[in-house]
Amino acid sequence: MSVLDHKEINELNYWENKKKAEGVLSNDHYKYFYTTHFGLCDSYYDNKTVLDIGCGPRGSLEWAAMASRRIGLDPLANEYLRLGADRHQMEYINAFSEHIPLEDGICNIVCAFNSLDHVENVNQTLKEVKRVTHLGGFFLLLVEVNHPPTVCEPHALTPGKLIDALMPEFICDRLQVHKPDGGLYNSVRTGEKLPQPEQTDQIGYLSAIFIRILPD
Repeated sequence: MSVLDHKEINELNYWENKKKAEGVLSNDHYKYFYTTHFGLCDSYYDNKTVLDIGCGPRGSLEWAAMASRRIGLDPLANEYLRLGADRHQMEYINAFSEHIPLEDGICNIVCAFNSLDHVENVNQTLKEVKRVTHLGGFFLLLVEVNHPPTVCEPHALTPGKLIDALMPEFICDRLQVHKPDGGLYNSVRTGEKLPQPEQTDQIGYLSAIFIRILPD
């Protein structure tokens, strides 16, 4: 095992405990969020390159067999292999989101589900998202906003700051903020949508589609 910092140790402990509790880490819930929730059909992913930033060990892209390449990026990816990720039908890249080891414009779809507030440097991560996303490609984002920082989630993100950080290369095609109703995935599916989501200062779960409209 490589030397992990305090935040990474906490992240890994979380997943190890999940593994003990569940036995096999399930991934059946992911397809809904990549497709139905964002209004995308399975066929949209045909022959596409998909990148999941902060993918975790569940196999978030196993469902996307139609994609030409499905990549999970996580600084703990090597550790996740022993939690069952070695059996998944997708690539795992052990790297930080601030320095993504992929070519410029290679990704048709970049996703960050429940992970952007975990990274070391949000602005540098979003610069990398811009760099690797193909013109016309999507950035699909699910993240908790307006929460106080914690050890594993050290950033207090707001909808307005995220929109500003992704401009002018990306436009926001749709943005919602859902009231907490359990964790992120349950809240996005069932939680009440907050009014004026771009301006809200309430704690909630943001769901947004960004479209790459400008080249480098």
